[in-house]
Amino acid sequence: MTLDELLVEVEAKQAALCHAKAELATALITFHVAADDRDYRFVQNEIACALHISRRGADRILSNASELTERPRVLAALAAGKINESKALLIVDQIRILKEPQTSIAEANLLEYAPTRTYTSIRRRAQTLIHKLDPKAADLRHEEKRKRRLVEKINLDDGMAELRHTMTAHDTAMAFDHIDRIARSLLKDDRTLDQKRADVARDLLLGLDTPAPQGQTMVYLTMPITALLGLTDDPGMLAGYGPIPTHVAQDIAAGGIWKRILTDPVTGMAEEVSDAYRPSPKQRELINARYPRCTAIGCQQPSHRCDLDHCCPFDGTNTTVRNLRPKCRHHHTMKTHSNWRCENLDDGTHRWTTPAKRTYDTELEPIAEPAPF
Repeated sequence: MTLDELLVEVEAKQAALCHAKAELATALITFHVAADDRDYRFVQNEIACALHISRRGADRILSNASELTERPRVLAALAAGKINESKALLIVDQIRILKEPQTSIAEANLLEYAPTRTYTSIRRRAQTLIHKLDPKAADLRHEEKRKRRLVEKINLDDGMAELRHTMTAHDTAMAFDHIDRIARSLLKDDRTLDQKRADVARDLLLGLDTPAPQGQTMVYLTMPITALLGLTDDPGMLAGYGPIPTHVAQDIAAGGIWKRILTDPVTGMAEEVSDAYRPSPKQRELINARYPRCTAIGCQQPSHRCDLDHCCPFDGTNTTVRNLRPKCRHHHTMKTHSNWRCENLDDGTHRWTTPAKRTYDTELEPIAEPAPF
């Protein structure tokens, strides 16, 4: 079998698994509804016994089944293998905050968008939609989630444990950048960058001496000037994350350094600049604004942590915004040293060709709304 034929087999098995997940959800709810009134609130206990899982695990799959069966169109997309269970549950969760008819509008939009997109892209799309359809609902959702901020310890195997700190996206971006800058400033040793970050975070939390990072902690945020001035409710776009509520972005902007980026009124994309082999700081800044993430399929590495790759090999004149694209070190190496290939299309799309000869286009991400004409 060819690589493409083998991939077709993988896709078929994935679709069958999605179909089975949808049937399981339906079977669980059918069983729940059939329970005697006296037993209704204890159904998870019998499911736990039958499936040999914990009561908490039974609670979780029963809750997921309830959410899926309440949105027939989402359940149908899962049964058809168009989306997997994680995407289906994400869509249901994201649109829950809306009221009709906005809920149905968002559901239809996301179901059309989701089949060929990653989980993170769908989440970003959903949050942008919610901001457009009902900005107040988006703010309410943010406030509800912010109230759930916490620190929790999760025990792992082999003498290890995980410390999870849930806080706002902006605070998390600032904290990670601070840790990352310190880790990158350390002398080279036998530790990986991830190990250095873990050690730096431990030292900071325990109050131990840690080398001070060079430079200022930074995050990248874009938003329309109309939203900055309070004239519209457009969300801010936090690099490496996605949309954040307007009032949160305005608060961040109040203490930030702002630069103007001109966008094409038709497409909303950042405009072009010019030449030299090593990209100028101005070029890198523009490319980071135009392509917020690594331009590999599904990669979420923020562009300011990526290499700037010459898609067409350097010929002495083509160090331009049109030819440069951010790629994380992994995908830059993949493009250079494997049978993966990429090209830049005239509309700014970045097209990848895989070893199986399939092609995928990375999605353009305007930082401003196209003009309504």
